[in-house]
Amino acid sequence: MALNRALKLCGPALAAVLVAAAALTGGAAAAAEKLSPLGVWLALGDDGGKGHIKIYECGDKLCGKLVWSSDPEVRDIHNPDESKRDRLVVGTDILTGLTPDGENFWDYGRLYDSTTGKTWNCNITVLPGNDKLKIRGYWGISLFGQSRVWDRVKQE
Repeated sequence: MALNRALKLCGPALAAVLVAAAALTGGAAAAAEKLSPLGVWLALGDDGGKGHIKIYECGDKLCGKLVWSSDPEVRDIHNPDESKRDRLVVGTDILTGLTPDGENFWDYGRLYDSTTGKTWNCNITVLPGNDKLKIRGYWGISLFGQSRVWDRVKQE
């Protein structure tokens, strides 16, 4: 009898707590769904150079093109394909084949490094806040690699 009375008294309060919890959880889920790597990101090079990488959909995967560089006249002189060594690096796809693999994570991509002419495996993760992107380049398995964090470029 005391339990029934307690449940009746707590019922409305418990219902309010459950509704609030559901609303908060739904809000967090909705915020998580809005995270997207699409857009322009600022990448910083080891040499102090800066570049803007535009990540876009290419079929059912994601790709990324260098759309701006602090040194726009740089040529792709280290490219293993000799016929491409005279091209400008700006305009080059440096990210290809990124495939969704979980929430806010894309894997199985390739990252081209024009400073060495090497192409690495890569994955990307959109970090909470939707304004930072972690990119990991690696050889073989992800354990053998290096990560960088790119900042989203604010479009006006």
